Amino acid sequence: MKTAAAPASAWEVRMRWGDRSLEAEVVDGRGRKTLSLGEREEDDFVIGNGARLHFTWTENGLEVRFSTGIAGTGSIKGAEPVSLGQLVERGVVKESSDGYFVTLAASDSLALEIGGQHIEVRQTRGRVARLRIDALATVALIAGLALLGAWLVSTLAGMTPLNLIPKEMKKK
Repeated sequence: MKTAAAPASAWEVRMRWGDRSLEAEVVDGRGRKTLSLGEREEDDFVIGNGARLHFTWTENGLEVRFSTGIAGTGSIKGAEPVSLGQLVERGVVKESSDGYFVTLAASDSLALEIGGQHIEVRQTRGRVARLRIDALATVALIAGLALLGAWLVSTLAGMTPLNLIPKEMKKK
């Protein structure tokens, strides 16, 4: 698996249960542009308590939409984290018809909690794993495996079984 330097506009969403890491996803303009968390079939990852979170990468940052039932803190412009309620009061987090939304900029981060699950959202640092699929190599591998299977079938089909039990023992 190849790694690439994380672009300045890449965002990392890490999900944990206690000290156990559950999942980590990168949302950026080059790969995944959206990530949806909830209990619906179309969601990418399951979170409980009927809560919903939706992340959308934009040129201006990461748009985060979330439903009620989500607690946590947010750090805006590198400041000390404050509760989501305080961010709503300040007008940083805005209300919408389906809950709340905020657009995070480079120095912003969120630490969310939903029924014991912890979700950290921040700009990605370091390197990001990028799986590049080589179509020609994949086709060659599948063709080679198919030929190997055909060879095994044709070789084993014409063979007579090896009888290791002597005839004298069979009659008893």
